[in-house]
Amino acid sequence: MKFLDKQQRDQIGFSFIMDKLGITTSYGLEERKNIKTFKTSEINKLKHELNSLENIIKSMRAHVEEYNQIGRIFCKFKDIRNSIKRCSESQTLDEVELYEIKYFSILVTKLKSVLDKLQLNIEEVHLNSVDKIILLLDPQKRGISTFYVYDEYSKTLKCIRKNKKQKEKEIFTAKSEGIASELKQQRLDLVIEEEEEELRIRKELTLQISKETEIIKQNIKSIGRLDFLIAKANLSIDYNGIRPEICSDIKINFIEAFNPEIKDILEKSKKVFTPVSIDLFNGTTIITGANMGGKSVTLKTIVLNLLLGQMGFFVFAKKAQFPILDFIHFVSDDMQSISKGLSTFGAEIIKLKEVVECVKIENGFIALDEFARGTNPKEGYFLVKSLSKYLTKFKSVSLISTHYDGVAQDNMEHYQVTGLKNVDFNTLKYKIDLNKTHSVEIIQEHMEYKLEKVSKENKVPKDALNIAVLLGLEKEIVDIAKSLYNEEE
Repeated sequence: MKFLDKQQRDQIGFSFIMDKLGITTSYGLEERKNIKTFKTSEINKLKHELNSLENIIKSMRAHVEEYNQIGRIFCKFKDIRNSIKRCSESQTLDEVELYEIKYFSILVTKLKSVLDKLQLNIEEVHLNSVDKIILLLDPQKRGISTFYVYDEYSKTLKCIRKNKKQKEKEIFTAKSEGIASELKQQRLDLVIEEEEEELRIRKELTLQISKETEIIKQNIKSIGRLDFLIAKANLSIDYNGIRPEICSDIKINFIEAFNPEIKDILEKSKKVFTPVSIDLFNGTTIITGANMGGKSVTLKTIVLNLLLGQMGFFVFAKKAQFPILDFIHFVSDDMQSISKGLSTFGAEIIKLKEVVECVKIENGFIALDEFARGTNPKEGYFLVKSLSKYLTKFKSVSLISTHYDGVAQDNMEHYQVTGLKNVDFNTLKYKIDLNKTHSVEIIQEHMEYKLEKVSKENKVPKDALNIAVLLGLEKEIVDIAKSLYNEEE
């Protein structure tokens, strides 16, 4: 898939975001179900969506009570789409369906009244008047939501019901069983006449409503769009989302981006999420750091926010800029193909083939999380280095996280997770020695997950070796590793 499959969306936190959307109506749920990314040719549509969302957010902040009222109205909407479909197909509606259409129309009128006051000027949430339908289904003009095949629909019906009522009185006062039996038969005949006349009226009502079905469908669409936009707005308000800047250049910039799912998990554990700030350009960018350094979180944060931005959401950052992308690919070692009998590495290669075919013909974003970790280190290093070099040929933005050193070349951007670089190593070692059962947690508390650019003058810290020392790896093994590091340098 060009914009991640379900499992990948789960991995990056997209499903968490969808579950967080407080959608109320069945029509809003349909909008969420059909959510798609905007194409490169649809930049004006994407900007319109972002404009609409911005308008809603401003309006919600200024008119809290009105939006509470809208929420209460939303809770009362039932799904009448099947009844409207039956009506369009000339299938006679029953009394329950007529009641639901009447109630829907009354709610639309109330909602329209609130929206008219708000003056949103968002074309896709414009509600059409349904006064004709209300007048049709409320001949008594009482303005109540209940429905009945009223006497006002037909003089014949009124007469039949009057005669039926008279017969019921006569049955009650009949002086013999024979007379009562005859009156009951007469009443039964009237009941049949009444049902026939009611059926005729319901057919006529169905016909009249069928002339208004396009208006009803447009209102249903508008209600769904409004519900969905309000849900997106609430999400943005809850997490301080911002409007991304959509640019035409192939470049991506995030300042203090975060991932709501991971942020929530960390906050429940009373930990702080380190936001991600990064500049990405066409070609290859490398992120290095030890396996505990948060590289995967960085990639998931960027991929999630890019995907949301392509769908017309506000994103979770202090600032964001990116173009409309033709595709977003995320390849990690947690691949669905493993369940089909492939190894981790095999699954990565299958996915990589798909990525390469995309990058040859379109411009998008590729995130590779610890690619080739599932094969032997020497081959893995060569493969990652080769892939990094190959991807520099294209206009797409490629971001590769790896614990292999020496992958980044002069024509590539290189970021390093700060890690333990600024920590007093001896103090940290002392803390761990005092509480060895929580050594990993102590290291994680002191790990700095911020990204910093690596230059020739800025040496890459050896966090993997440092972590091994802190966790008490055999000193002789550490000394051998240090000597090998020195030989390499």
